Amino acid sequence: MLASHHPVPLDAGVARLVEQLDDNRREAFEERAGILQFDARLPRLDAERQALIQTLARHGLPGRELFIALQAEFEGAVQWVLVSDEAEGRARLLRLGASTVVRVDTREVLEVQFGGLAWLSTTA
Repeated sequence: MLASHHPVPLDAGVARLVEQLDDNRREAFEERAGILQFDARLPRLDAERQALIQTLARHGLPGRELFIALQAEFEGAVQWVLVSDEAEGRARLLRLGASTVVRVDTREVLEVQFGGLAWLSTTA
């Protein structure tokens, strides 16, 4: 693993959580902390604490997906859906008549099946 070019947060608890962030969340944290420190004129310690709260609120906890992609087959036609609760989503799809429901990689589906842009709609 490459050494981080980011400074170590001042608060030990914040530092432990920030170490678990992926690159995108870490960049969001650092940007937010800088904005809060320089634009909002918060002390660095407070800026880092607030930045962590805001980063986790916006991007979720490390290692936990905000949405899960499921692939469902309806009479031979494949459909992809996003759910926040896998068990409930699977049960609803089966009630709607899906013959199979499997979990799939959200990013892969977005890129491969939708070319990086998918339109969302609601079920009836």
